[in-house]
Amino acid sequence: SEIRSRLIHAGYRAENAMASFYAIKTLVSLIFIAAAILGATSYPFLTSSQVALLSLFAGFLGMMLPNFVLAHRARKRQRQIMNDFPDALDLMVACTEAGLGLNSALQRVAHELAVSAPVLAEELALVNAQVRAGVDRVEALKDLADRTGLSEIRGLVSMLAQSMRFGVSIAETLRVYAEEF
Repeated sequence: SEIRSRLIHAGYRAENAMASFYAIKTLVSLIFIAAAILGATSYPFLTSSQVALLSLFAGFLGMMLPNFVLAHRARKRQRQIMNDFPDALDLMVACTEAGLGLNSALQRVAHELAVSAPVLAEELALVNAQVRAGVDRVEALKDLADRTGLSEIRGLVSMLAQSMRFGVSIAETLRVYAEEF
């Protein structure tokens, strides 16, 4: 679903993330409704229908606020990954041209970026963990593209998948993509 993918883009991958998100939405909505009702008691000239309308509006705001916060967090995380992506790409090019395979290069880049780009490093480490667990390398890379939601990473994954399928050098593919990027 769209909410699930937005949660993943924001970095919330836990099994209960969706349930927690809906619980937060409900709780915030109830808090806003209670605040509206309590606030309306300070204005005795409001009619009960106006208080009800104010409460509905407050409940609507309470339901929408978590969506805005989630969208903001997802954009912030995507921006952070996008800012760190060129450095990671350059490191991957250097590692593969030095003779490392793709998995070793991803592991090395994740290790090197752990301090300066922890979000991207975590995503690359997750790709390595998936491959070590038996997931096909192309599928693990596609999962990376889905988790980040960035078209640039999706393009890289597509190029890598084609180069693996046709037997083209990974180092050359990364170099070409880095030059185009």
